[in-house]
Amino acid sequence: MIAPEIVQEIRRLLANENLSHRNIASLTGVSRGTVGAIASGERPDYDVLLQEIGDGVDEPAGPPMRCPGCGGWVYMPCRLCNARKEMATKPRFAPRGPKIQNLRATRL
Repeated sequence: MIAPEIVQEIRRLLANENLSHRNIASLTGVSRGTVGAIASGERPDYDVLLQEIGDGVDEPAGPPMRCPGCGGWVYMPCRLCNARKEMATKPRFAPRGPKIQNLRATRL
């Protein structure tokens, strides 16, 4: 991830200077593609997004206790149970390509 100061410098150079993307990239040490993405607005401002959404994890409250879901000795809410619940809602994908058994059968 690019430091916010560098992103701000790139934006300043794009707005105030009459420099090409190539020159700005060499001055700041990032790629021309990154400069182009910042210039066109395709690159989101990650620092603002992180401040808006936070890390999505509740801070532990109170002393550690037994989790009713997994039985672990944790600070509530239990992050393991939250992760398992999150994984259960996401679809699982089958591996790509033919199965190994089918390859063996065709070679014999």
